[in-house]
Order: sequence, then structure tokens, then C-alpha cells
Amino acid sequence: MKTLSKYIYYKCYRMGAMTVTSKKIILIPALLIFFFCSAITPALALDIYWKPANDENATYSQRPYANTNRVDIQVNVKKAKTVEVNNEEAIQIGSTDSELWLFRDYLLKPGENTIKVKVEKRSSSKKDKDSDTETDDLTITVMETPASGSFRYFESPGSKLTAFDKSIGLKLPKDTAVIDSQGRAAFDQSVSIQINTPPTNLAPYYLPLSPLYSIHSASSAYYLSNAGELTLKYDTSTGNADTDMITVLYAPPNYQTSLLQLKMMQKINSYNHTADSVTVPFNKFGFGHYLVARVISDFNDFSLNKTGGLDLSWARPYVMALWTKGVMNPLEKYPDGSYVPDNYFGLTDKSGKKELPVTRIEFISMLGRGLRLPFSASVAQTHIFSDMQDLGVSDVQYLEAALKEGWIPNSLTINEKLYFHPNDPLTREDACAFMARAAGFSLVSQDQATQTLKAYYPSDYNSADNWNRPHLLACIQNGLITTTNKGYLEPNKQITRAEAAQMIYSLMQKNGYL
Repeated sequence: MKTLSKYIYYKCYRMGAMTVTSKKIILIPALLIFFFCSAITPALALDIYWKPANDENATYSQRPYANTNRVDIQVNVKKAKTVEVNNEEAIQIGSTDSELWLFRDYLLKPGENTIKVKVEKRSSSKKDKDSDTETDDLTITVMETPASGSFRYFESPGSKLTAFDKSIGLKLPKDTAVIDSQGRAAFDQSVSIQINTPPTNLAPYYLPLSPLYSIHSASSAYYLSNAGELTLKYDTSTGNADTDMITVLYAPPNYQTSLLQLKMMQKINSYNHTADSVTVPFNKFGFGHYLVARVISDFNDFSLNKTGGLDLSWARPYVMALWTKGVMNPLEKYPDGSYVPDNYFGLTDKSGKKELPVTRIEFISMLGRGLRLPFSASVAQTHIFSDMQDLGVSDVQYLEAALKEGWIPNSLTINEKLYFHPNDPLTREDACAFMARAAGFSLVSQDQATQTLKAYYPSDYNSADNWNRPHLLACIQNGLITTTNKGYLEPNKQITRAEAAQMIYSLMQKNGYL
């Protein structure tokens, strides 16, 4: 104490600003400050650091902002007996003399988070058996901006997962669980969502309107017990309100985002379009990468009349809308086996003067996608029909799902086998049977349908099967098929791909699926 008083006295004296009276005035407050500070144990500034838990290459720091909600907390402190992070014990790394303590996988909430650290230290005095307790805290603010590299971790799927200021929302039925490859509830139920920069190779077909959202489970072999819906917001600054040209591209989870190519992505059926968001089905195997984009390319089919071909400009709104929404796809090959060029949709043959018919399997698949027919995506199908061997997995799944839903009328057995004839052209009569059942139209009796059709189409109403006449009448009354020759129903006329697009579009519009 004397030494401190002398020191203060000496410094003031050397400054030439001290009289005998001022010496007393300065010395008294100095003594009071010394006694006050002596009565308080000085708080130790603990070394608290953090890093993103999902990035093994990241380094620990004290950055005030984070783009992830799952972090590892590191505390560096000497002679600690225990370390608690927000009342939960951290783990000492190394020997009992280690100064490094870790708390892994701490979950933060959106916005500001205070990380409170409490350290119980071993006493430095042999006589004093009590430990000293020291505290400190660190503030981390989780940014909600959907910026590239942002990461959100959820311990379980729950009924709704939202992230990045609600720019993405996954809605699931209650009690939805993550399932492992053995069909059991997975030990790790976590789901993560990460934002990445969209691929740069989408031109000249698409313009990205959102980041690339990657949704993953803990293992690539996991899937969900129930299907749900995924809603994505997108950039509206393009100034184009034509939501028919907004699509959602999807790629499986095993593709690396940095290596993603356009050929790895496929359009999926999108609906509930608003000015800034779009919804797509999220099936049980729906983990992967999602991107909202605007279609900016066109097909030469709609300008064939300029070179002496058919005028199919009327079909453009229907075909482009269905293609954009993943309901209808360009034809891969012409009937002669040659490939359709990339800038053609395949609505006509190579001459451009003859329309191509839609096949039975293509129409059923379009109908299933357009009306959101649910099916359980699986590797194995039951193959109810005996002529499904050459069909793609998706087509088989929609065909079997449509059959189970009653969209497809009963078929006659041939040698105790059922045949669908998937690659045959679709007739107006068959199309009406599929659409009326899929849409759930109210049907009149066969006699009533026969009387009405006979009155308006006396020339060929009787060429339609009696059982199918209620379906034909329902589709006519709902504007799904039209007639051009007065008095002729033309039930056996083949439907073109362009006409099929118009029918499916009208049915989707009637059911509010556009």
C-alpha cells in the first residue's frame, strides 16, 4: 500500500501539478480505488471460439456472424475442473492438464445467440479446497439471408422445416420419420438444407431464379416414411409474370453440386405458382438438389408453318406449360427410329407436315403427373400388365398407380394375361375413359349417355362402346374434347401429341393444378 501511494505521489510530483493540499486529495481516492478493487476477484476473459460443425476444414474464430445454425464451441482455459456451455458440459480434449475443451454440434436459433461459458477452476491454494468459478460469453448472430454456403440442420424432419427467412419450406405429414435401407427408423433422424450457387451451364435453356437448395439426410441410403410438399421462393426481379414458364429442376443427392450438369437435372411437376414461390411434390426419395428456373428457350415445332409445315402455334401455350412443369417431355425418337433434334419437341414427323399421335403410356404418364397421382417410388414393380418390359421405371409406376386408382377400365384377359398396349396410339374414346375417371366426373347412365350422343352425333355414336359413352359425354360437357365434323363423334380417331397437351392442360386448369 505504501509503495502504491508513493508511486502515485511520485508521478504527480514529477508532472509539477501537485501541491501539499492536492497530494492529500489525490492520495485518498487512490486508496479507495485500491481497496475496492482488492475486494473483487478480477473476471478472467475466457478464450471462446467457434466454427461451423458441417465444415471440417473451417478454423475456429470469434466471428460475430454465422451462416450455419450448427457449430462447435471451443474454450481454451488453464486449470479448469469443468467447463459448461449454456449449462451443458463440454469435453476436455487430451490429458487432464489440457487447456482445450470442446462442445460439439451446438444448435443455434435464427438471429442473435449468446453462448455463456462457465468454468470451474481448480484452486491454486492447497489450503482452499473450493474451486474458483469464472464466466464469460460470446455472441453469434445466425444470418437468415439465403446466401451461398448457408447451412441449416434439423434434428428430425418434423411436420414442417423452414429456413433462410422462409425461402424454402418442406411440409410433411405428422410422424414422418427418416427410414434406413432396412426399412426401419434410422438412428440419425437429422435433415440438413444447404444453399449453393446455381450451375452456370443452364443457358440457353434456363435462367436460374433461385439458389441451388440441397436437402440431405445423414446417409444417401435414407429416405422418408411419407411424401410431402416443397415450396421454394424465387427472384421476381426479372419482371416477367408468366408463371407458366417457371419450372423446378431436380438432381439426385449423390451428384456433387460443383460438378452438376444440366443433363443430370430433370424437371419435376410444379404447381401453386404465385408471384414469388412455387410448390413441387417431395416424394419419399426426394432428397437431392432443387433449383427454380425460368424457361427461356423455344421449339421449332411452333414455327413450322414458316417453312411450309403445319401451323401448330396454337399448341404452344399448352405444350410449353406442360413441358415447363415436367408433365410432358420432348419425343426422343421419330417412328423410324431416328433421334428428334434438340430444338424440336416432336409434335410432327420429320417432314413437319404430319402430326404424331400420343401413345397410351405417354398419355397415362402425363395424366398422372398433371393430376399429382401419388405413387410409391420403388425399384420393384408388380408388372400387372404383361407388356411393360420395355417401359421406363417412371412410366410403369404411373401406369400401375393409375390402375390401382381405377383410372384404367377393366381389360380382357388373353391367355390369362392382361395387356395394356402401351405404345399403341390413343383414341378419343380411350382418352375420355382415362380422363373422366381421373377427374372424378359425375357420370350418367349408359342409356342416358346413348340418348344424348345419338341426338348430337347420329352418324357414328354407335361406334363407341356402350359402357364408355358416359365417359365420352362427360368429357364433351367439360370441354376436354371437341368435334369438327357436324354429327360425327369420331370415337376411334387418334389423338395427336398437341391435342393431348391441350386436354391435360385443360384438365389441370379445371382442377386448380396450374
